[in-house]
Amino acid sequence: MSCRDPHSYTDLDQGRVTHMDLDLNVDFDTQRMSGTAILKLAAPVTGPLDLDTRDLEIRKVATPDGAEIKWELGGKDEVMGSRLRLDLPAGTQQVVITYATSPEASALQWLEPAQTDGKKHPYLFSQCQAIHARSVIPAQDSPLARFTFGAKMTVPEALTVVMAAAPGEAAPATDPGRRTFSFEMPQSIPPYLFAFAVGNIVSRDLAPRSRVYTEPETLDRAAYEFAEVDKMLTAAEEVFGPYLWDRFDFLVMPASFPYGGMENPRLTFLTPTLLAGDRSLVNVLAHELAHSWTGNLVTNASIDDFWLNEGFTVWAERRILENLYGKEAKSLAAAIGRNGLDEALAEFGPDSPFTRLKTDGKGHDPDDFYSLVPYEKGFLLVSLFEQAAGREKFADFIKKYIDHFKFTSITTEEFLEFLEQELPGIAAKVDAKKWIYQAGLPENAPEFTSARLEMLQNLARGWSDGLRPDPTEAAGWSAEDWQIFLQELPRKLPLDDCRWLDEKFHLTEQGNAEILSNWLIIAASSGYEPAFDRIRSFLAEVGRMKYLKPLYTALYANEQTKTMAVEIFADNAGSYHPIARGGLERILAS
Repeated sequence: MSCRDPHSYTDLDQGRVTHMDLDLNVDFDTQRMSGTAILKLAAPVTGPLDLDTRDLEIRKVATPDGAEIKWELGGKDEVMGSRLRLDLPAGTQQVVITYATSPEASALQWLEPAQTDGKKHPYLFSQCQAIHARSVIPAQDSPLARFTFGAKMTVPEALTVVMAAAPGEAAPATDPGRRTFSFEMPQSIPPYLFAFAVGNIVSRDLAPRSRVYTEPETLDRAAYEFAEVDKMLTAAEEVFGPYLWDRFDFLVMPASFPYGGMENPRLTFLTPTLLAGDRSLVNVLAHELAHSWTGNLVTNASIDDFWLNEGFTVWAERRILENLYGKEAKSLAAAIGRNGLDEALAEFGPDSPFTRLKTDGKGHDPDDFYSLVPYEKGFLLVSLFEQAAGREKFADFIKKYIDHFKFTSITTEEFLEFLEQELPGIAAKVDAKKWIYQAGLPENAPEFTSARLEMLQNLARGWSDGLRPDPTEAAGWSAEDWQIFLQELPRKLPLDDCRWLDEKFHLTEQGNAEILSNWLIIAASSGYEPAFDRIRSFLAEVGRMKYLKPLYTALYANEQTKTMAVEIFADNAGSYHPIARGGLERILAS
């Protein structure tokens, strides 16, 4: 029996889908995609083949020559969706599935023109992580089942399709007023990295290997913000070795995109909240770039091994920042991450199994236990490995690790076996099994310090004793400085203290989303009414869960603002991505 993914019906002993050819029609009126998926198997198969689906309408299953294949769609499981079992005739190597998506497909968000920057055209985008690809394609929806694909997508002729694949070509469709875009993905990917967007999308080249895509109204801002992408790409190759995906293009998404970024190879998705105007939030781009190696090349076998993706990527992101901007930049980023980790650990509770690095998520929706734990606890463990081995030796290990496992999906145990082979005794030296298999944060967690970090932390921690930042000095603070200072302050402050901060530093008028969100959490927790209008408008402007969840949590926890939280959600729920909307519904039902 091969390794099984607890969040998928996939059984690779039955057979493996290695390539998929899609031909899909996008209908904005019905909010459905329909067409065919041709699944190609690694070897001929006889008998059952189980696929993952969620709310797909299966219309026909046949061989390439048209002979019908028996199939059965199982009942819907709230986490897993529905198993599609095919009964394949002897020696079957290709299957044609005719199907349609549901208007409620969990991976898709259909935007009305009013929800876009241009206000003239509709927009559609996908978000398949962690187990939402099954709502778009009938697939072995597990990271274990990597595949290549070709895709044709037919859309209204005023719109453009972009896809995480080799850049496509457009041709007139058979239906008047429509055109078809064609793509090929030659490198194998796990299903959660299947990604596309449809809208009024334009682009600009930023470097020989990088292009930014956005709506026209956003293009100039995005091109300025990410102009230094080539430096990041070069710095990343110094850490990992050659970039194997040919291009590193990225798409700045509509405001409702629920994450900071999504590392879809060849076309990373980025939140527009990164467009601060001063390049102060480009570390998210460094994170998604690092995923090109840790996550996209070497992938976790299942969501239970998610830390292999995120812990190594956060470590790499901060190595890139250190290479570009110095050690203090790394220390400040690590401190911000540690604050987020401490909050996540407190929210789960010290004994929660979801504070382990190796989780057991069977029966649980991955979206329900998604947190900073695999990111930041994972980063700390990888940093311990580096400290124990020495930077030079660990740098060599990382390159060997990537090269050895590239284009495969691995378990935590496979990683540990390779670590012991290449760096004997390192895992035991840092007590890695305690980090991986036990809850909470071990006592040997590394710390990252700098004089500036200590100054900011001490200033915030002395607030109750009357310490205050000097307005003249604070005028020169960076976005990271403000994040650290605000995160270290008590969540609930006296109203006079809130008023002083706001009058001196105009925090309610902040244009940097990281600074603003941290301030608004304090304002919500404290019941600071002058910020209430900005809270309402901010929650109407953004769809990023990093901002939505803590701010709604703060509002709902305060009796003074509890009703306001419910009202704001009612006004804006339709604008949030289904993944974000579901998470907020759980907060407001607690």
